[in-house]
Amino acid sequence: MNLSGKTTPASFLAKIAENFKMKLRTLLTALLQLAIYLATGAQSLPDRKYPSAALLSDLEMVRSAVVTLHPGFGRFGPREEVLHALDSVRNVISSRDSTSFLAFFRMVNPVLTKIRCGHTKFFPPMKGFPFYFFTDNLIPVIVRFDNTGQLLVTRSGYPEAVGKYVKRINGQSIDSVLHALRRQVFVDAYVQTSADAQIQQYFSAWYADFIQSGAGPFTIVLADEQGAQTTIGMAGINADAWQVLNQNTSYLTGHNQLTFPSDTVARLRIATFYPPQGDKYFRRFLDSAFVQIGSRKVQRLIIDLRGNEGGNDALGKHLYAHIARNDFRYYDRIEVKVKRKRDVPNRSNVYLPRFIGLARWFIRKDEQGRLLFKKHQNLGTHSPHRHAYAGNVTFLMDGLSYSVTSEFLAVARSENRGIFMGEESGGAYQGDNSGTFAIYKLPATGLDVGIPLAGYYMAVKPESGIPRGVMPDVVVRPSREDLLSGRDPADALLAK
Repeated sequence: MNLSGKTTPASFLAKIAENFKMKLRTLLTALLQLAIYLATGAQSLPDRKYPSAALLSDLEMVRSAVVTLHPGFGRFGPREEVLHALDSVRNVISSRDSTSFLAFFRMVNPVLTKIRCGHTKFFPPMKGFPFYFFTDNLIPVIVRFDNTGQLLVTRSGYPEAVGKYVKRINGQSIDSVLHALRRQVFVDAYVQTSADAQIQQYFSAWYADFIQSGAGPFTIVLADEQGAQTTIGMAGINADAWQVLNQNTSYLTGHNQLTFPSDTVARLRIATFYPPQGDKYFRRFLDSAFVQIGSRKVQRLIIDLRGNEGGNDALGKHLYAHIARNDFRYYDRIEVKVKRKRDVPNRSNVYLPRFIGLARWFIRKDEQGRLLFKKHQNLGTHSPHRHAYAGNVTFLMDGLSYSVTSEFLAVARSENRGIFMGEESGGAYQGDNSGTFAIYKLPATGLDVGIPLAGYYMAVKPESGIPRGVMPDVVVRPSREDLLSGRDPADALLAK
């Protein structure tokens, strides 16, 4: 039994579809939703009003699931912060006769982000993550943060906007917009880069989901490098058109590969730990790559993990074994909150993986009263791979170097295995909450709540201060010129 999956948004949505598509809801849930629909009329989902009693029931289910099941509840922040926020939402809903679907979603989402767990999920019953609302009227821009921290338009249906910085949207300052969006994005612990990395990745979708109040046009105030401002009225575009606009916007290779920039330098691009060809393919690729590295006089290995949001955690340990100089530990422990299915609240509204009933045979209570999952190949002590590279290593990382990737980087940092370049990693140095999920379907709204069931604690040396990601030794962020030309900002530094 192995709780090994670190779920990305796309794979999580696929899991929801797979497990709920053919699963009949309980009669009670079906009747409740029918009653709400008949009471509210044939309104579109975002505007549909729900009676307070129904929403309070959904909110109580969220509270029960988090408190009972979430292994990260209270791990990176005080429990009271989450509970008080839930109480505030309950008070607002109780003061009204009804609340719209969109308003409820926007109220509950930032409460769940206070858990400080990037793997927690909260999805409307819609396709196309993260395009949920106003999908026919999105701001027609692709934006990126440059090395000054400003939001630069790199592509747009309005060519005159490209190369300029966003200052205001529909009268709201960009600082206010970003503050609002950062409250809504799920991140681990107090990692600062992860929120902005996600925001720039899908800016127009996040704006529509959490700020936008209606269809376009949009009034966008932009500024050039000298600060001179201009205002452009932009008509909205649909999600498909936005996706086309966003194609080929990254200077990063989207697949795993090994190259040799020179006779003494190897560059290993690890774009994902979730290879479409399967785990065996990844292991064969990695083994072959390090055989090639060992056959040359490589003096420096560059491992590029930027944009890698994770995958199978066993593959992260497998990669580290290929650069380990000594025996090492990877996971210290894996904590869970419940041992048996019967301890899971609201069973009629939750999907649990089929193997979860067997998992209890591998859960033990330690002397501190913690429930520990003992069956995982990343636990224990591990030896370097027989073809392990023992030379100098440079790690490239950014705010999307997350989940399995941040676990790998944490062990590499703890073992002092090389130089770290780029930006703070997207996941916490101390570990994360992930593995398999309990997926709740809220009976009134149909919203999906994903609760990770395993708390992963890394076997790393302690660091002082608030929990953050792996911090870079050398900060590398793209300049305005890098972003507009598609140039990799790391290339110039790596060439030295």
